[in-house]
Amino acid sequence: MNWMRRLLGCFFVAGLILMLPVVVLAQPDYEAMRSQIDNLRQRIATLEGEKTQPDEPFILSALNKSITLSGLLELEAFWEKVEGGEETSDLQLATVELAADVDINENIAGHLALLWEEDETDNIEVDQAVIFLRHPVPFWRHYVTFAGGKMYLPFGNFDSAFISDPLTLELGETNSTAAVFGFQGDLLALHVGAFNGDVDTRDDDRIDSWVASLELTPMDGLAFGISYLSDLAESDIELVKDEDLYRSSVAAGGAYLSWQIGGVNLLAEYIAALENFSSEMVGAGEDLTGERPWAWNVELSWEPTERWQLGVKAEGAEDFQSDLKRYGAVVSRGLFRNTVLGLEYLYGDADEDESHTVTAQLALSF
Repeated sequence: MNWMRRLLGCFFVAGLILMLPVVVLAQPDYEAMRSQIDNLRQRIATLEGEKTQPDEPFILSALNKSITLSGLLELEAFWEKVEGGEETSDLQLATVELAADVDINENIAGHLALLWEEDETDNIEVDQAVIFLRHPVPFWRHYVTFAGGKMYLPFGNFDSAFISDPLTLELGETNSTAAVFGFQGDLLALHVGAFNGDVDTRDDDRIDSWVASLELTPMDGLAFGISYLSDLAESDIELVKDEDLYRSSVAAGGAYLSWQIGGVNLLAEYIAALENFSSEMVGAGEDLTGERPWAWNVELSWEPTERWQLGVKAEGAEDFQSDLKRYGAVVSRGLFRNTVLGLEYLYGDADEDESHTVTAQLALSF
């Protein structure tokens, strides 16, 4: 691993040298630092309708600098029935997000997002706080970029037309403070970054974790990519419950495909550990129910009109969340400008425990 750390160090030094010139051109790219909330924003934008002009964002401008303010509210109601068990239901304000995007000039920007989730966070938290830079001169029509701060790492894609998060996201999504260099344009987006993870295999406090991703877009509507994370224990699901038992990092890989033809969109994704967790780790875990967890998700969605979206899905996991398998359908309707109502049904089967879940969501983006 020492040679890998030296290689990463050389890459970061080279990246910093490339970023030194004064930046004066186009906007930085935010796509590599996206979160699951972006899925909902995309659904709202899609279902607003092509004939309806979206509201102008709230922008504060002075001295050629600007701050764009935005937000998201999600109200959810759900009903769940476990075969042979009791019924449960609840009404939640699932998400409150406030964001500010600061444009210093055309190539220097910052992004700040505050997040509160009922039953998930006690107080308002800083979900993302990122500085973006981009080199002014393209290389083969692609730009060198830098993102530094608290962000969602470029591991996995996690797009979904559904209200509930896919199992791939639950297994692989990782939010951490990192430095990520990129090389991106219309054809490809390459990102490599490093961070100091919260889970250590020994008593150290060093930048010893890294992430990499490659996405190709050979034509409009078609995109596919692969990604790598040096330690799956760093994901937000917190697979490791007892760090004293964790002796060796477990790397993970992912691959995804997104193909849109007209109003039909196919999504497929796979996230998996590339090595085994120890049997002691499995015994001490909750979501980790086997030595080598992996998850997959396949969705097919259709937009019959400009304000309706229908979708079906199949997803599953092994050695994760009791080998859960889920199948479902969703329908979403753009009610008004920036407002979407969705209804989702999921059938789940985990170790022969069958469940039925119905979720309704009213979402407002501003």
